Amino acid sequence: MPVLIAAGIRSPFTHVEGALAGWHPVDLTAAILRQAVETAETDTDRIDEVFVGCAEPVGAQGADMARAAVLAAGWPDRIGGVVVDRAESSGSAALHLACAAIESGELERAVVVGTCVASVVSPGASALARTYGRPWGDGPAARVEDEGGLLPAAVAADRAASIAGIGRIDQDAWATGSHDRRGLAQSSAIRPVEARPGGRVAIQRGTPVTFDDPRPLPPDAATLPPSFDPDGAVTGFTFAPPIDGATALVLAAAGSAQDTPAIIGRARSAGHPLDPTGGASSAIDQALKRAGVTRDDIGRWEVAETTAAAALLVCEHAQLDRTRVNINGGTLGVGDGGAAEELRLIVDGAAHAESGELVAAVAYGPSGAAATIMRCP
Repeated sequence: MPVLIAAGIRSPFTHVEGALAGWHPVDLTAAILRQAVETAETDTDRIDEVFVGCAEPVGAQGADMARAAVLAAGWPDRIGGVVVDRAESSGSAALHLACAAIESGELERAVVVGTCVASVVSPGASALARTYGRPWGDGPAARVEDEGGLLPAAVAADRAASIAGIGRIDQDAWATGSHDRRGLAQSSAIRPVEARPGGRVAIQRGTPVTFDDPRPLPPDAATLPPSFDPDGAVTGFTFAPPIDGATALVLAAAGSAQDTPAIIGRARSAGHPLDPTGGASSAIDQALKRAGVTRDDIGRWEVAETTAAAALLVCEHAQLDRTRVNINGGTLGVGDGGAAEELRLIVDGAAHAESGELVAAVAYGPSGAAATIMRCP
C-alpha cells in the first residue's frame, strides 16, 4: 500500500548569514513541524513519531534534535524523535524509514523533517571537532588507496565528469538553465518564517521571510577559475553553496485520504567510494521496479544538483530524459540545504506537478543515493 503525503511544506531557503542565520536548528525544525501539522489539518495527538534527516548531527544539530524539536514545538510528551544521518541522502533515508514504519503498521502518522542551518553548523563540522577521534578512521581511505584515496564530493564529480567527457561548457549551460528556471518558479510549498538574521542582511528580526534567496548570476561565469582542481571544470557557479532552511512532510497510512500525493516506490543504494553519484542509477532502477513503472512514465525528475557535473553524471548513468529533469530549476539556483534540499525535491515536485503526474526525486553523493517516486492527485 502506498504511503500518503498529507502535507509537504518548507521554509524559504536563504544564504548563509542571511535572514534565517540566527535560528537555532531545533527551533527552526519546531517551527516547520507546527506549520506542517496545521497544513495537514491534523492534530498532534495523531502523530506517532518525528524523523529528522541531518547530514551534520553535531553541536546545535546533535543530541537527538528530533526529540528536542518535539519539545520545542510544545507537542505531547509521548512523541519521540529519530535523527538519521546517511550523508547526502539523510533526508531521503529518514523519509524511507518513516514510510516503512507506517507500512508495517508500527506507526499510523509521522512527520519527516530535513534540516540544515549551515550558518550555525557548517558542512564538514563532523570532521572538524576531533576531541573524540577522527571520523571514519583509516579503513575507508585504505580501501581506495591504490586509486588515489578518498576525494571530496565536488572533486570526485569534477574528475568523473572529465572522464565521461562532460566539460566546462556543458556544466555552465546546466547551471544557467537551473538558475533561470528556478527564478521563474516560486513554490506554493513555501511557508513564511520569521527572520532571525545573520550578519549579511539588513532585515529586522521577526519580519516574515516569504521567498527563497536566489543566487546572483555572475556576469563572468564563463571566465571563473576552477574551484577545486586547477585542471578541473567545477567553478563557484556550478557548485551549490550551503544555505539555511527546513522542509517537512506529514505522512499517513493509505486509506485516510486519497486526494494527496502518494509515495509508490522508493529505494536506496550505494556505489564505489569514488562514485560521486553514489550508485544513483541502481536506486532509480529499484524504485521504478517497486513502483511498477518505467522511466517513460515519469513526468518530472527532481534531481539534486550539488554540482552541475554530478547532476549531469546522474542523467547520463541513469539514462534520464533531460527535458524532464528539474523543469522548474534546481539546487544550483539557490543553494544546497542538505537534507532540507532533498525533501524540497519532493514537496516542490508535488507542488508543480500536474494532476496524475508521476514525480521522481533523486538524492545522491559519494556515500550513497536514494530515489523516491510519488503519484500526484
